[in-house]
Amino acid sequence: MKARDHLRSAEEFYEAGLREYEEGRKTGNLMKMREGCEKFFHAYVEACAALIQKTGFPEPDDHRERFETLDKLGEKTLIEAGDLAFLYLHRYGYYLGMMRPQVDEGIKRVDEAIKYVRRKIASA
Repeated sequence: MKARDHLRSAEEFYEAGLREYEEGRKTGNLMKMREGCEKFFHAYVEACAALIQKTGFPEPDDHRERFETLDKLGEKTLIEAGDLAFLYLHRYGYYLGMMRPQVDEGIKRVDEAIKYVRRKIASA
């Protein structure tokens, strides 16, 4: 998969997550909110894959490899966004069904990460 394909996938996951999360919030459907949280997390993963692939590193197989590669690239902002996304969207939101206040911040940071990666790829 090419970097642009990963980025497109990230954008699609984000939009799908937004639809599900907002619908779930409006109707009180926790399952929809949980599914939305997981899609936001996958949007982050795909955005990182786009940047990593564009820089010539192999795509990571897991969260640890993603962190290590982003660290080598000096991508502190993406690492911090990933920490929020992993803990509050993936772990608490999706797996535990706990919609902590930090979920909204995690969603915002995933959106910012996608925009950041889009700019980095366009300038590369």
